[in-house]
Amino acid sequence: MIAILRPNKKDIWSGKTRYRNCYEDIGPYYTRSGLIYTGLIPADEERLGKVLGIDLNQRSEYWKSFFIRTQDTDVILNLEDPNDELKYLFLKNHKRVKTSIFENKAGANFLLINKEEEAKKSNMINKIRRQAMKEFDTLSTEDIRKCIRLFGLNGDNMEPEVAEERLFEIVDANPQAFLDRWVNNDVRDVEVVIERAISMNILRRNKNIYKYGSEVIGRTMVEAIHFLEKPANQDILLSVMQTIDTKSSINKAVIADGDDEEIEKKSVEIEVEPEKEAFIKRPKRKGDTM
Repeated sequence: MIAILRPNKKDIWSGKTRYRNCYEDIGPYYTRSGLIYTGLIPADEERLGKVLGIDLNQRSEYWKSFFIRTQDTDVILNLEDPNDELKYLFLKNHKRVKTSIFENKAGANFLLINKEEEAKKSNMINKIRRQAMKEFDTLSTEDIRKCIRLFGLNGDNMEPEVAEERLFEIVDANPQAFLDRWVNNDVRDVEVVIERAISMNILRRNKNIYKYGSEVIGRTMVEAIHFLEKPANQDILLSVMQTIDTKSSINKAVIADGDDEEIEKKSVEIEVEPEKEAFIKRPKRKGDTM
């Protein structure tokens, strides 16, 4: 197995990663625990120490003079060679070295490439993408509308082709998110109900507080889902779902008629909060201030 160490940052003035005939050394450093960083676990210290005939303990004098020299060309490491394996393990978790271009390590100015590991990561990404696309192909039009709701889009009034196109863009850009938010989400149906209810002002979300009327049903999405899933609260869930259906039917009918005044009128009527409805319908009496 072959690993490659190369500089990954260019000089801002010259645009070069390294000048010719110049070198830079990568050596051990003291960690917060006060010990020298070696990159080796005790099993590696014992195994490689026996093969190389060196004391590789963190307190060994060996590490005080150990370094890996880099120049303007790649450093090739053959992991079948114990010396190169030692260098590889030392570099793998070094603070100046990252093992992927996607790794976020601010102080890293070297990239360690393991061809076999890179191939495994690539195969895993491709596997996730294939699985996501396979699941995407099984979605009905209604499932597509629900799914894009979880990604912050309102697909209720979208044409089926438009909704499918938007979801495909999401899946293609981040297949893992699609698997997490939809395929492997056991509470996705309740989550969709909550998101639709919020968009129709049936439920209220203020920062992280979720309310139904004046009742707090959760301080996070997870808490709100658990609240509505409880058998004792099924009447609330059913009421929310029925209100969603009513509003959706009214909006679709009014949109079909093209009557803007009717849309405004019915939207106002349907958004009256339950606890205020009795007061609004009661005739004014003497002494009322409103």
